[in-house]
Amino acid sequence: MTAGEEEQPYSSELEREMERMRQHDGLAFVFPLWWWHLPAMLKGYIDRVVNNRVAYGTNNLQGYRALWLALAGVTEAQMKKRSYDEAIARLLNVGIADYCGITDSKVEFLYETASSAPGHREALLEQAYQAGLHYGKGES
Repeated sequence: MTAGEEEQPYSSELEREMERMRQHDGLAFVFPLWWWHLPAMLKGYIDRVVNNRVAYGTNNLQGYRALWLALAGVTEAQMKKRSYDEAIARLLNVGIADYCGITDSKVEFLYETASSAPGHREALLEQAYQAGLHYGKGES
């Protein structure tokens, strides 16, 4: 903050979300990929809640963990074809998490989410469950 600049108050809705975040040491985001990026609603949430004086700037989220579960309609091969997986992981792990002081951040992709193959949906749910169960415990 520069000299003469006052802190802007947050709305009660934002204060509530910020308090929810402060009460925990881990953040989990589950979202569909839209054009190889976060959907607008999640991007807006991050822009509003994970902001200056809360997640970076005078305060940060050092000591927090972040798990990003990205639902991808494409196959793993399609995701890797142009290194989309690496670009998305770098954006989330470095561009957002690390910028906020979170050094323990992981992106887990759930592929072919629109598939109706027998057992695929259950396999995706199990993958997501295992990612959350083991995340932050030094297990992969």
